[in-house]
Amino acid sequence: MARIASVLILAVCVSLTLSSFIPQSQASLACITCVATVKGVEGKVLAEGESVAKKDVDAICLKEVPTKSAEHLCEEYGEHEVEVMVDLIKKDVPPKTICQELKKC
Repeated sequence: MARIASVLILAVCVSLTLSSFIPQSQASLACITCVATVKGVEGKVLAEGESVAKKDVDAICLKEVPTKSAEHLCEEYGEHEVEVMVDLIKKDVPPKTICQELKKC
């Protein structure tokens, strides 16, 4: 019983520590931005195949979430993230799961 209590206390401490580094609103915005972007990229991938470049993802992101606060989040997608996104879209992975894989949700 004492071990379970220790594990629970440790989990709460880790959670509190992490939340002090990443504000919840910023984490939520990153997730919302990612899901909207993946949905937009999904349409392009299904229509055009693999010809999705980073600049395409940036443009789709800015179109899907046209807010000043999300702008920097759109710029964070690199070539690796685009490759993962396209690969998982082709495997029919849901947008939220893709964003979890990209550590945005």
